Amino acid sequence: MSSSATPPGLYPFESDETLSLAIIPLTVRYKLDVCEVKLHLQQWQKLTLADRQALVAAAFASQADIDACSKLLHALVDRHFGEAATAHPLSGDAPWLDASRWPQDVIDQCERESLALPPVERWSILDEAQRHALFVLGRSKHSQREFRAALSSFCSG
Repeated sequence: MSSSATPPGLYPFESDETLSLAIIPLTVRYKLDVCEVKLHLQQWQKLTLADRQALVAAAFASQADIDACSKLLHALVDRHFGEAATAHPLSGDAPWLDASRWPQDVIDQCERESLALPPVERWSILDEAQRHALFVLGRSKHSQREFRAALSSFCSG
């Protein structure tokens, strides 16, 4: 975790490597999933820093914002790699969209980490991006510290 102020559009519990945009931040991963675009880490790292910052900063509050972000993603892939972006349809695999129950990956990660699973009411009041972040960190086998911090940040109180 970074000791300096967290840049806008990023979570304070993300690693320094993420905060420097060397790896794909959770907010961008959320945008990629909603836009159903697959972007590999090597592709992310070949984007200019300005392009990465633009993806982090891209508005994502309305359907028009989502459409504009999708166009930006497709344009960046086309410009940098000379090919169409790889489609990554969710195909029903989006458990963060269900605010009525914890995804099994989050439950399993809490069990692995010996963490108490907060009441489902805490999950239900999170916004979609926060639920996505917890889901992504919950299914990761190498982000336990970030998972713990996210769970605490989003679900305490």
